[in-house]
Amino acid sequence: MTDRELLRQVQDRIAEEQQEQSPSGERQADRNALPVPTHDFVERCLYANELGDGLLFAYLFRGRHAYVGQADEWIYWAGHHWSVDLIEKGHHARADVEHVALAYQETARHFDALAKSAEHDGDRESATRLKAKADKMKVRVAKLRTDPGRKRCLEFAKTNLESPLAIAGHEIDRDPWALPMANGVVDLRTGELHPGRPVDWLVKSSPVEWQGIDAPCPHWERFVTEIMGDDPEMAAFLQRVFGYGCTGLAREHIFLVLFGRGRNGKGIMTEVIQTVLGGQNATASLAGPVQSEMLLDQGKNRSAAGPSPDIMSLRGLRIAFASETDEGQRFSPARVKWFSGGETLTGRYPHDKRNVSFEPSHLLCLLTNHKPHAPASDFAFWERLLLVDFPLSFVDRKPQNENERPMDKGLKDRLLQELPGIAAWLVRGCLEWQRAGLDPPAKVREATAEYRKDEDMLADFIEECCILQQPGESDIRTSASELYDAFCEWFKVNISSKKTVSQKAFGKMMLEKFQRERKGGIYYYYGISVSSQTQHELDE
Repeated sequence: MTDRELLRQVQDRIAEEQQEQSPSGERQADRNALPVPTHDFVERCLYANELGDGLLFAYLFRGRHAYVGQADEWIYWAGHHWSVDLIEKGHHARADVEHVALAYQETARHFDALAKSAEHDGDRESATRLKAKADKMKVRVAKLRTDPGRKRCLEFAKTNLESPLAIAGHEIDRDPWALPMANGVVDLRTGELHPGRPVDWLVKSSPVEWQGIDAPCPHWERFVTEIMGDDPEMAAFLQRVFGYGCTGLAREHIFLVLFGRGRNGKGIMTEVIQTVLGGQNATASLAGPVQSEMLLDQGKNRSAAGPSPDIMSLRGLRIAFASETDEGQRFSPARVKWFSGGETLTGRYPHDKRNVSFEPSHLLCLLTNHKPHAPASDFAFWERLLLVDFPLSFVDRKPQNENERPMDKGLKDRLLQELPGIAAWLVRGCLEWQRAGLDPPAKVREATAEYRKDEDMLADFIEECCILQQPGESDIRTSASELYDAFCEWFKVNISSKKTVSQKAFGKMMLEKFQRERKGGIYYYYGISVSSQTQHELDE
């Protein structure tokens, strides 16, 4: 039999196997049982050498092992979703090469039995021929039980032309409405659980068992309401926004900033959500940390040719949490808009040679004790940003201020006992988001507007240091250099004595509010002048 004929036989066997599967993609008889190859098929694999080993592995483990080209790693079927080996790359696949060896070993026993029968019947020629086949099988078994033998078997399992156990990688985690759990996959459109299917290529998953849409979490619900200052409207908003975050849609184009100064509950809240959606398994978690630096102005542009693990950390995430920025930091509006805008992202892992493009699937969140600065004039940036204020502080002493509450040291342990209920809380939030949208409360919109107002440096400078032309008054004008000098002095006193705003950036802000003309080689702004008091202070 030629290699091509053997490959066709493998395809026929795969087709037969698929006919035995249920619509869910599982074998109807026993989802854990391996298919049993015929002795004839195993013999033909033997004579196809290493290619045959790979084809036999592919026949045994289709829908159970797969090689992902972009990640250069094997994944294995874990019952309702695929998993990545945490011990080392390909650990499970290499271990299962033993089943190929066992298939050859079983067929060797078959030929040994036939040889004995032939010898008993006096057919020494047939007995010798059958014994030789059995011996070849045993040699192959020994080879497959070596490290090189295992590696070569897997190499041909993923690279044969007709039935490779390989995918490119873009097939993974493509269904935004699927929420893989420990005991099935929740359809986020309905809240119903169904069995996972290998053909859906779901990898990132929750380790929590689904106990139904009405699973209770009384401590969690009380906790979320309390950290929102006992405001049920704000608690309901958090449920909707994180419920939306459980999808992989990224259609709302929002940037959620969770702000509060120390021990306010936001850290415990996001940590528990991460535990529900994947825990400490970074390769499989649906929610996880990303570097806050990727959202901030770093003062220089990164080379487009270099690796970008920060971008790749977003791939497949449903909720991305960036944590804690230092005081005085500034947002990079362009990067925030890029990471929250739904545009295709392109990045590269440090050891990869090629860039990878992928569609965003994440809700972008920042947890911070300090509000980073941002240009008040960037409309698109502020349209995305939603500021959630955490007004309380939980202290390990007797509360002394109005916003202080006693710390509950056993709270986190109680919340971790409610993970199935918290998963249901998130899915109910997703259903409510589908019904009513995000619908940010007035508190969120007002806090965001106040944040933007606080970031309008130019408005503060004008209010404190300038005079504006009033209706009916004759035209007033001031040179650009005089206004810039006054602004720099004000900035040094009120904002930062170490940093400054460039003349170009200052001019850009001014042009959004005032007319500028050039006369006699000097730029003037019309409708504004430096106050006499400010001018006096500058002259001193």
